Amino acid sequence: MPQYNHKDSAMRCGVVGIGNIGSAVATGLAKVGHHITISKRSVAQSQRLAKAFPDITISDNQSVLDHSDVVFIALNHDVAADVLTALQFRPDHIIISLMAGCDLDALARLVSPAPATTIMIPFPAIAGGGSPILVMGDAAPVARIFGDSDSIIAITDSAELDVFLAAQAILSPVAVMVAAAAKWVDQHGGDANKAEPFLRQLIASSLNGMASDDLIAALNTPDGFNQRLRLYFEQHGLKANVHDGLSRLG
Repeated sequence: MPQYNHKDSAMRCGVVGIGNIGSAVATGLAKVGHHITISKRSVAQSQRLAKAFPDITISDNQSVLDHSDVVFIALNHDVAADVLTALQFRPDHIIISLMAGCDLDALARLVSPAPATTIMIPFPAIAGGGSPILVMGDAAPVARIFGDSDSIIAITDSAELDVFLAAQAILSPVAVMVAAAAKWVDQHGGDANKAEPFLRQLIASSLNGMASDDLIAALNTPDGFNQRLRLYFEQHGLKANVHDGLSRLG
């Protein structure tokens, strides 16, 4: 199997399936100078990307494979079998699946004779870099492509992947809290347009700077704003609600 290093040369990458996550991956690839061929699926998304990045070309699915050495599969699980079995893969293709619902054994049957060794779970922030990426199986191809711009987190097996995917669901409630706090600022004499970016940067930089327990301790000034609001939430079941909510995800 060929070895690639994006520091040395641009790679030929293809993305089959251009939904929100496929678009984010294509954007992240384009920003570091790779040559990307994307499928026509989701025409508006494809055209937007091709217009924004000169190194992105739109083509049919088979041409995506023919012009790529690394192929990202970003299809919805319910259409993956029909789409992939109609295509001709090469033995030397490096396949990186973005489909959490399709295990490697099932994927191998769909992309044969190409090997299926890597499942990668990206998040929207991969478009700009600095995002965590979950990887199950062979993490080396993902590390070679995204290792300098993003954080690669190796996942042991499907059971661990399932709980990580459930735990990441706290992102949406956190975003709701930020939006609600910005609106509260706006209603009490501040400017929501300044408050929301302030809160986003505050949360991101603080959580990146230290472990959660250390941050909680640092913000635990007696009768301080942070302590008082945290205790209010905890008295109303914050921790129990988080655990219960995640458990209800299955």
